[in-house]
Amino acid sequence: MIILDYKKSQHKQIIHACAEALKAGKSVVYPTDTSYGLAVDATNSKAVKKLYQIKERGFSQPVHVTVPTKKYGKSLVKWNSTAEKLAKKFWPGPLTIVLPLTKDDRTSTLQRMTGRTGFMGLRLPKHAIALDLSKVLGKPITATSANPSAHLSGGFDSYSADDVITQFSKQKYRPDIIINAGQLPKRKPSTLVKIDGENIEILREGPITKKQITSLLNTRIS
Repeated sequence: MIILDYKKSQHKQIIHACAEALKAGKSVVYPTDTSYGLAVDATNSKAVKKLYQIKERGFSQPVHVTVPTKKYGKSLVKWNSTAEKLAKKFWPGPLTIVLPLTKDDRTSTLQRMTGRTGFMGLRLPKHAIALDLSKVLGKPITATSANPSAHLSGGFDSYSADDVITQFSKQKYRPDIIINAGQLPKRKPSTLVKIDGENIEILREGPITKKQITSLLNTRIS
């Protein structure tokens, strides 16, 4: 694993170097507004397969993505007025909006990442490194946490580069690069909201609460 110590003065160089690594199919650990995430180019099938090996996951488990812009995200999924309200209020921020993919192509890489549900989670984090990594790549990057399986290897959310190194030091499959941006505040994983037409479901309550969402949408959510 290559460790890149992040310095604000070298932001552009680090982002461009890591974007080039992603283009080459490499994996990059990067800081977000919650914990450290694990990125590959979400449109690269070989890179996504490698990510699942690093995470010790089967394709029945979904992986969400960070998108370069809201406009790009809207091109991937069946966006609606509810998603627009949530994005306008909480993006950039710790909210993952889960919507049906626009294309029902069961062979596509993004479709495989939905855990065979056809629903993709989109994130636009409030963190310069996470956002710029996707923007410079010009494609969505995976937004899964930077750790191996909790069940198989005792994996846990990483809030420092040391957390990542410790968890992967003895693993067969490891990330290629770690952007070391220091210790992150210990925050909950992003709130997950699934939108299926008129139906709204909170799959996971995180920094953005159910009360905040119901108040914004002026509706009851089970």
